[in-house]
Amino acid sequence: MSNQTRTGILGLALFIAWGSVDVAALDSDRDQPIQIEADLAVRDENAGETRYEGNVILTQGSLRITADLISIKHDSAAADKIVATGHPATLVQQPASDQAPVDASAHRIEYIRSEDLVRLIDEARIAQDGSVLSGDRIEYLVTQRKVKAAGAQEAGGEGRVEVVIPPENLRRTPGND
Repeated sequence: MSNQTRTGILGLALFIAWGSVDVAALDSDRDQPIQIEADLAVRDENAGETRYEGNVILTQGSLRITADLISIKHDSAAADKIVATGHPATLVQQPASDQAPVDASAHRIEYIRSEDLVRLIDEARIAQDGSVLSGDRIEYLVTQRKVKAAGAQEAGGEGRVEVVIPPENLRRTPGND
């Protein structure tokens, strides 16, 4: 997984880490090897896809993704789309040594490199240091540092998102940590 991927996924916590200016993985994560464990791995050159199935665990430094399936779509140059699915798929990573880990989950986690977009779909949830954002869909545009959350559209009604911010996190402002 590229540095952009890790940074993008961690960027989902941007709205939670109110005082954080630079959302990135631990510097040491970038230097760590990627390790993937699964019950089955299949690479299909014709389809441009590698699939890891069954109790999949991807680790790199402090990054840990667990899923029932991780699919990596690639062209001749690089991987463009990484999809983790599960009930739920989870992502945990330490953004910085002085910050609490980011804990994200959804039934589907997508990273689309060409769009610099990370999506959490179906029972999406991100938590860090007591703050929580949940909804049916959470999108993060990495380069724009923009987060959009939406609730499920059920029975013709409006979907809802939920944000929980503990009082101590409300008192934090940039420069006053």
